[in-house]
Amino acid sequence: MFQSDYRREMDRLAPSRPAMEKLEGLLAEGLAEERRPRRRLGRRAALALALCGALTATALAAGPSVWEGLTHRLGDFAPYMTAAQGTAAEQGVEVALVGSISDGYVSKVYFTVTDRTGGRFNSHTAISARLDGALSGAAGSLGCQVLEFDQAAGRLLVEAGATGLSGDAPVTLEVSGIDPGFRRVQEARFRPPASGQALDTETTAEGDVVLKAGQTPQDSPDTADFSISSMGFDGQGRFHIRLTMAEGFTGDGLLAVPYDAGNEQMGSTLERIAVDGGMDCVVGGITPADAADMAYIRVYGTYRGPEAPIEGTWSLPVTLEPAEARTLTLERELGNFRVGLVELSPLSVAVSYDRLHGEPGFLSSLQVTRKDGTQAALEMKTGSAGGADGLDAYSLWLFTQPVELDDIASVTIRGETISLPQGAASLTRRPCGPALLGPRRSPAKRVRWGEGGPAEGMSFRVYADANDPQLGPTP
Repeated sequence: MFQSDYRREMDRLAPSRPAMEKLEGLLAEGLAEERRPRRRLGRRAALALALCGALTATALAAGPSVWEGLTHRLGDFAPYMTAAQGTAAEQGVEVALVGSISDGYVSKVYFTVTDRTGGRFNSHTAISARLDGALSGAAGSLGCQVLEFDQAAGRLLVEAGATGLSGDAPVTLEVSGIDPGFRRVQEARFRPPASGQALDTETTAEGDVVLKAGQTPQDSPDTADFSISSMGFDGQGRFHIRLTMAEGFTGDGLLAVPYDAGNEQMGSTLERIAVDGGMDCVVGGITPADAADMAYIRVYGTYRGPEAPIEGTWSLPVTLEPAEARTLTLERELGNFRVGLVELSPLSVAVSYDRLHGEPGFLSSLQVTRKDGTQAALEMKTGSAGGADGLDAYSLWLFTQPVELDDIASVTIRGETISLPQGAASLTRRPCGPALLGPRRSPAKRVRWGEGGPAEGMSFRVYADANDPQLGPTP
């Protein structure tokens, strides 16, 4: 019944022929109105971009904002996304796959969560989700974040990411919780206390000393969800900020601290004591004489509103299609590391190595230089035991913008520059990743610079949990 209704709804939303012709014209013209230089696309990226155009037409039938919004957010990474299909429904909520990006080390899955009942989602709804694949000791989570909320459609666009997922077998996306009541505040400001005077206190049933409520009440222009009930010092000179939550709200994850005129935090939170209707925050490192230096009070953290969470489990298999990559085989001793492999994709760089002389750490120095002499911006993501081809460890860096493999001239590791052979072989798809659990079931389609042909790869398993409820990119 639900599937039939869904198909009818999708048919109704299909774009008209004039709309399709306009879309095809835009694709044929290459969006020339942008009038900006285009980066040269390699074979993989060009094919992906062509597919991206075809997928746009399909996605528009399901709702223009989903695909257009996602490709806009991905920017230069959009050509590396492949389509994903599948839906799961429970508790009046439908989870639908949209696409994925992967290179064997980095994997991101994009999906929508739609409230078919209506009226339950909001802009601060949190999603708990995880990518569940083959287990490896080198697993890592890139988090789970809501990218967009379409209020009219009751739909959330979500990204879940992990490192270390193999492309050899389907990965499972598991959505385990939907919480419209979740809230996060980065900063709600309040006025500081007028003086360092002592206020009346009371003792809780657990024996904690807190301020009595209602002595210095004030609201914040930044929120109506909570306010300060009392703020000042107790008889022992400890500084308290007592918060009162609005009806239906709870603030177990909130912190309240003073700041000076230079925006430097004063003191630190020692205790958060639950009180009737709110929370009493005890701040250490503050004396009554410091009150004159306080410029404002900052309240931040997570809290809950009156909306009930939606419980259930929505599971969908996802087939990852790794981006093309190249492997440079080395045998270089660089300090306390013997580097064996450098694996490059348009999305990331992984260096596998042995640690020498009892070195306990991980390699952390890497630069990638393009043929035009510029350096590609990198973010080191992880160092982990269990490198490729049986090596002791590996380190992983992510490109902040995708880099075409044919544009890479060299890599520099711990100050030693290694030029990449040019024209050694054409690119082929291959799964990359650390080898932890023995030989791959089928030969990898990996081209090694310096060896001139395919080499057998190694499989690995990864289990990545992405339950971060943050509603935006992690800073």
